[in-house]
Amino acid sequence: MKKILMIFAAAILSAAFATADTVFIPHMYGGFGIGTKVDDDIPLSEEKQNYADSWIAGMGAELNVPMGTYFGFQSGLNFFINNYAIDDNFKGQLRYYSLDIPLMLTFSYGAFNFVAGPYASIPIGKIKGSKDLDGDKINSDTKINFGVTAGLGFEKKMGTGRALIEGRYIFDLLPMKDDDGEDFFTRRGLLIDLGYKVPILF
Repeated sequence: MKKILMIFAAAILSAAFATADTVFIPHMYGGFGIGTKVDDDIPLSEEKQNYADSWIAGMGAELNVPMGTYFGFQSGLNFFINNYAIDDNFKGQLRYYSLDIPLMLTFSYGAFNFVAGPYASIPIGKIKGSKDLDGDKINSDTKINFGVTAGLGFEKKMGTGRALIEGRYIFDLLPMKDDDGEDFFTRRGLLIDLGYKVPILF
């Protein structure tokens, strides 16, 4: 599955470089992880989540290929640090890293942009607990996840390109599982995206 996704992403990139008006968009992300608890056997609950310390940060790059005046296709590769924190009787944080590959349709009108579509998320390494959780490193049984994302952005001409600020929501469809196959939590997050659209000229 991973090889198929990589081949598909490479094909998209090749098509993008052959298309006029394509823009390259480096991104910086930051926001809140609002993951929900899904396993009744683990003392983590949505009510106990510490939202102040549940955060997501990352960076990446995407290509936008126009398809007419208003519509386009956008894909790329994003790296995320996903942090889920709880408090009350069970203090600590759980963290894992992921590579996300979005496949989004875009709609642009004036200075506003709307993006929406599915993505594949590949966890990297283990789920790590903070010192409050004895620094445990938990093998994840989730090899690949899928989700949907949507965002609304505003762009402004700056230099040779256009600066972009966007609010983006990510919604995993599957929970993260430990090595026993037990569900931990489902990643959901609200992100602020700072990007810069660089035109690729031919």
